Amino acid sequence: MDTIEPGLPADFDRDAYARRTDHRQHTPGAPPPPAWPHYGGLPHRLLKKIGNRLPYCGKMDMAWTVMLYQQGLIPLPTAKKLFAILPDTQQEEGWGGEDWLKQKLDGDEDTASAVNYGRTLQEPMYRMMLRDGLLEVFDEACATLETLLDQAAVYAEAMMAGQSHFSHAQPTTYGAYLLAVHDGLARGLEQLELAYRRTNENSGGCGACSGTGWPVDRDLITDLLGFDQTVEVAYDCEGSQDEIPQIMFALSSLALTISRTGMDHSIWTLEEINQVHPAPEWQGVSSFMPQKAHGGMFENVRIAANEVLGEMMKVTTTFKGESIQDQLPVYKSPVYVFRGMGHACQALGWLRCLIATLQVNRERMLEIVKNGYSGAPDLAIFLIREKGYGGRRAHRICCNAVRLARERKIEPWAMTGALLDEAARVTSEPEPGLTDEQVQECMGLDQFFEKHCGSGDPHPDETRRLVTLRRKRLETRRAEQRQRRQQLADADQRLWAAIEAIVKNE
Repeated sequence: MDTIEPGLPADFDRDAYARRTDHRQHTPGAPPPPAWPHYGGLPHRLLKKIGNRLPYCGKMDMAWTVMLYQQGLIPLPTAKKLFAILPDTQQEEGWGGEDWLKQKLDGDEDTASAVNYGRTLQEPMYRMMLRDGLLEVFDEACATLETLLDQAAVYAEAMMAGQSHFSHAQPTTYGAYLLAVHDGLARGLEQLELAYRRTNENSGGCGACSGTGWPVDRDLITDLLGFDQTVEVAYDCEGSQDEIPQIMFALSSLALTISRTGMDHSIWTLEEINQVHPAPEWQGVSSFMPQKAHGGMFENVRIAANEVLGEMMKVTTTFKGESIQDQLPVYKSPVYVFRGMGHACQALGWLRCLIATLQVNRERMLEIVKNGYSGAPDLAIFLIREKGYGGRRAHRICCNAVRLARERKIEPWAMTGALLDEAARVTSEPEPGLTDEQVQECMGLDQFFEKHCGSGDPHPDETRRLVTLRRKRLETRRAEQRQRRQQLADADQRLWAAIEAIVKNE
């Protein structure tokens, strides 16, 4: 899939656009960028591309015909007659199968039926369709991971309030936050890569559950269609089909991280918080309230993620109620996966575009974190390490110190040693006797990064180190993706070469 650039051209004339009367984007002063309609229609385009059954059915028919001829199961004239028609499947749209062939062969039922000697209809056609859809998701996921790493490096020093239960927890940076989002998506992508390996296995030639009386060569089909290996147990081919829920579980893992990220950013775009805002071209507008240029486009990210989870529930419900055998509800369930993959690409793309063009208010982030008393954990550590207090005793003293400061409207960076001593007396503990400078060094956060520079900590240098490591893994992922596509392209060449050799055989 070709990813679309997320923003507007650098020479865009915002004032000229704002004077136009053929739109209602006056508040942000910019039209939606090209990427917006692209991702808006993506699920439908992907469904149309993957949902055309004929090319996949036809490719399997071609490979099967090659195998039947090479195994001596059909004569040369039959193979040639089939190969006069079957290549058309790669340019047309339709359903395929015997009925399509029979019509193309002017009613020659005997020749048309030969493509199904020794095999059941659908295997492994749907696996071929599913793997093509997965390749699209991999492309979009890699582009999103790259954007997250780019922005994590840009905002490695942008201090913000890390939150726990919607309250200040510890200071962090926006770059460290984006790294966490990256790693969450990367873990989901690892699950999806495993699902691809389970999908890219040849289940053809299994009969309905016990193989076939024909001496077929299943491994030749594996080679001609670019599968990694053959599903060994014949009953497993039709009966299980558990690659379908495996794909959806992995897509759901991606969707959950995407949705939670979208919710965080929706909250941070509130004017009362004002930490981030989408670029003007990605802002929402109102047909009634002129002032609205809001960050609600993150809502669309969450909607797309919801759609993925909805399709996952359809698959889970379907499989739960069926036996391990060829059943129509299971046979029909790949359509849920195709929809899920389309919405997953949509959610990834929108998130990528929003993050890539996001306007980050560093000053507001710093103001919020410095006013949030989130240096208290470091103050408690100082009491434990330098003054010999037990962990829980130090915790009580700092809790009371922050409570007193809030009651008296004392800013964190203005707290004093005297206030800390008073908090100790409240808890019947010895007074720490810290200087104002010692207290304010912890609570003011100016030295925070120097204290939080261990493995995985939000120190900017550590963030940059982790970004570099993840870029290397991303390059490996992209190389693996190129290898997947090349494997299928090489198999296509072998298939067409085998067909050409049969057609030219006299």
